[in-house]
Amino acid sequence: MISGTHVAFGSTLFLASSAIFEYEVSAVTWLCVAAGSILPDIDLPTSVLGRTFWWFSSPIEKRFGHRTITHSFLAMIVLGLLLSPLLYYNLSLYFWCVIGGYWSHLWIDMFNLRGVDLFWPSPIRVVMPGKERYRMQVGSKGENILMISFFVAILGLYPLSNVGLWHGLHTILGNFDVARDEYQKKIGVQRFALHIEAVDNLTMEQIVCECPVIGLWKEGLIVNHKGKPRAVGASPVYHDLFPKKSWLVKGEPLHVVSQKYDMAGRNLRWLLDRVDQEHEYYLMGELFVAGNDSKQLGELQLYHPVIYTGDIVRLHYAKAEDLERYLDMVAAQGEVFVQYWLKPGEAPVSEQVDGGVMEVVPDLLKEWL
Repeated sequence: MISGTHVAFGSTLFLASSAIFEYEVSAVTWLCVAAGSILPDIDLPTSVLGRTFWWFSSPIEKRFGHRTITHSFLAMIVLGLLLSPLLYYNLSLYFWCVIGGYWSHLWIDMFNLRGVDLFWPSPIRVVMPGKERYRMQVGSKGENILMISFFVAILGLYPLSNVGLWHGLHTILGNFDVARDEYQKKIGVQRFALHIEAVDNLTMEQIVCECPVIGLWKEGLIVNHKGKPRAVGASPVYHDLFPKKSWLVKGEPLHVVSQKYDMAGRNLRWLLDRVDQEHEYYLMGELFVAGNDSKQLGELQLYHPVIYTGDIVRLHYAKAEDLERYLDMVAAQGEVFVQYWLKPGEAPVSEQVDGGVMEVVPDLLKEWL
């Protein structure tokens, strides 16, 4: 096959795999695939690489011939060993892009009349399909049609590769259960918004919005709608909004840092004094507050960040503005987790500690202090 066909076929496989496995498509990763897809033809002096590295290409062709040693599993193993340092520097995607491009070259060359010596130095030659009349001559009209078909496929796959096949399908279908399941798989590592067409279960208001997703609740999601947390889901008992059509919109990467507080003998006012409110945060936990006279007022919302029932105060993605009526309740026991949602490159979390500020130090660094 000619170089254009190899690059087009490698790119088609690259974008199709990205749509399925949702890895990054960038200029660098695509260039790695393209380089890998033409690399085996370094054994041919008239190829793109062969003309550049003629001093290497000509001896290889004279000694071994075309589509032999460089078109074999042995060559792929050697290439993998040479590129293996990439695996130790968090650059594994580049490693697999080059290897994948290299394999795509061998695969499509099997459709040539001659095939490839995939098991070199064994003389076994691998061809597809078995009957010669169905295989292609290099540079033939059939190959040109095939190359154009790959470029058309690339145009269709590129938009899909940016969102992922599963995400693309659920965007088309607008299925809420799929959106919830997708969010649950990426919770804590990726920000999402929910594009939703819904009905308010209390007012029957028709709602269309793209609302940031906060978390999970009773087989549904919690979203921020007009500055207030609302529960989205199928149950009128547990959820405020019934989704008619919805899909997730991917946002920036998310890094969550959690801090645990023992609340025995303490109140929520004490806790808020220690929360770094310069960052986005949410409170999660449960307090036992026996003996308090305060009673939970009836809430019109089916979901609320603070739920006070009996002697238990439950916090579920609560913030300071949700705690006003509970601030002075002293907990007999319980614990609260403070989740800080950090943006890429955001300053580290600090914890207010009795008259000072203490930077939170990763455990791996404490031994060096």
